[in-house]
Amino acid sequence: MHRWSPLNNRQLALLTRVGEGADPVMSDSPKLAVTARALKERGLIAMPKKSGKWHAEITEAGRFYLKHGHHPDRPVPTPRRQRQAPAPASGTHDTDRPSPQSATAAEKPRPQGPQKQPRPAPEQVGPELIAEVQRAGRFLRITDLDDAERARYRRAFDAARQCPPAGYHLKYTGRAKGDICFGLLRVSGEDDTEWNRIRLARSRTLTDIDDVIAAVEKDHSAFEVSEEVLPRVLSLLRLFAERAFALHGEIKVSRKRKQPRPLLTVHGITYEISFHERQRQVRYVPKQPGQRTYDWQRVTPAHRFEPSGELELRLGIKTEWADSDGKRLEDQIDEVFKVVKARAQEQERARLKYEAEQRRLREEREAEQRPAEGGAREAGSGTPAAGSGEAAAASGEVGGRGQRGFDQGGGCGAGRAVRDGAGPVAGRRRDPGVLQRAG
Repeated sequence: MHRWSPLNNRQLALLTRVGEGADPVMSDSPKLAVTARALKERGLIAMPKKSGKWHAEITEAGRFYLKHGHHPDRPVPTPRRQRQAPAPASGTHDTDRPSPQSATAAEKPRPQGPQKQPRPAPEQVGPELIAEVQRAGRFLRITDLDDAERARYRRAFDAARQCPPAGYHLKYTGRAKGDICFGLLRVSGEDDTEWNRIRLARSRTLTDIDDVIAAVEKDHSAFEVSEEVLPRVLSLLRLFAERAFALHGEIKVSRKRKQPRPLLTVHGITYEISFHERQRQVRYVPKQPGQRTYDWQRVTPAHRFEPSGELELRLGIKTEWADSDGKRLEDQIDEVFKVVKARAQEQERARLKYEAEQRRLREEREAEQRPAEGGAREAGSGTPAAGSGEAAAASGEVGGRGQRGFDQGGGCGAGRAVRDGAGPVAGRRRDPGVLQRAG
């Protein structure tokens, strides 16, 4: 979305209202906060704060838009070339000439429709959308869209998916209805689980702030508050939604839960918003003095508790906020988002530290495995040679024993070698004395 993109009907009506100045637009009208902030991002209005409350003021660019119908930063459209009429043939007759009536009709100027604004080049739209998604933390949600804006975002997506950063690819959901969600996902698949959660949550949750407030107003049993402070709780939810939208966050309510519990998502972390009304102790005064409230009652209480109108805010973390003598919760919204941002930064640092530690351990394991694998390969290649050497040594030893026996015993070593199974011929050993007698 460019600064010079045309406004939709809601934005144009609000800009006209701010320009006229008869009906001021202030923080007392939280329903207009999202549209007013969209005009502020385009530089058409300013939203200065005074005493913690903002009011809308038109700028010079806004007055220019109301006067000329477009943003002053809009690029100058390139004029189109006019087609020249073909020259008449040399052999034309007077009958071929147009009649005076037709010439007069041709001279009449054609009614000009609304001037179409030139579309930015895809080479410019694609990188701008990628940069916007990266600023939002790689997951961007666009709300409050009309048909023209939705079509422009579809064209921007077609241009952006042709030039994603290295190692990433762009996806989106919400082509025909609802909010548009963009996701810049890592090609390794590490972000697929988060993207599926976002994609499926569109049909399982309420993301429009008006729908969220209507659900909480219908059933606020999840909050421990009285009916008197419920309008204030709804106003606080709108303030949270306004700040969350500015940070590319959201407030949503799950459709599957019986009690609607608003969920604040900002900086990639989701918190459950809970309000609690403090109770104060007052003296108990029975409606009918001298009579028991219940039949089983034996002791009359001296005190009782009643709602005090003071609210406490809880987000499921250690830090809590509450009304005090100096500040109400409405004046502590900035402090809440500072704590949330610091918590997100701390978790991001812890995640990077964990990934670096895991990468270091993996590199150490790989470095230890390389020498072990190399030694195993060397030992495997030397095993056959060692075995053949041992076999040769064993055969040599046997042969040596047989030779020594033959030399010492006059051939008896050969007979002993044969008896032991080492000689080539098997036979019985003859006594040398028998051989002498026979001779």
